Amino acid sequence: MSGTRDTIIEAAFLLFLKKGFKTVTLTDLEKAVGMTKGTFYYHFLNKEEVLKEGVTRYYRMLNSRRAEEMSRVHSLREFVDLTIHNLESIGHYGAKRLDSDIPEILCLSLMVEVISLYPEFKQMVSDTKISWMSKLEGVILEAKRAKEIRDDVDTSILAKNLLNISIGLINYIVMHQDISYALSSVRYQYEQLYSLVKAR
Repeated sequence: MSGTRDTIIEAAFLLFLKKGFKTVTLTDLEKAVGMTKGTFYYHFLNKEEVLKEGVTRYYRMLNSRRAEEMSRVHSLREFVDLTIHNLESIGHYGAKRLDSDIPEILCLSLMVEVISLYPEFKQMVSDTKISWMSKLEGVILEAKRAKEIRDDVDTSILAKNLLNISIGLINYIVMHQDISYALSSVRYQYEQLYSLVKAR
């Protein structure tokens, strides 16, 4: 990213992730970027416009990163290990740039806050989930062909369950306010689900 507009989008999106969209003020954005109100309004009509641009860029980057990651996954075990590794990175998350490894779970928390305000985000999240499901179903089918997992496992149901475990992490964090407990619980769920479908 380059230029003032891109700098504003990046700083604002990271601030929205950290503090929540509704609590971030224009003054917060001015301080984060080191700009004036005039500079902000030269580039954007309001903070909603910045949010839309940030979310769009984030999901574009996320989908690209997922495609690259999935191209390296050749078994369900590798998928489970990669997912656990990615979730564990939340514990020491400290992104300073939009193109850094921002855990999707943090963006989902932001989306929960703003999706009712911006219905177009629902389609973006849905498209991402459908794409992710398709890739995961491909991994599951390959795992069946390689006899890694049982043939009688429903591919679509298993893919949905695997994705829903990650999404459930938000609930654990909110309920227990302890990321290590949440990660431990999610890791256990992945391992248990994998052991249930693994070929004997």
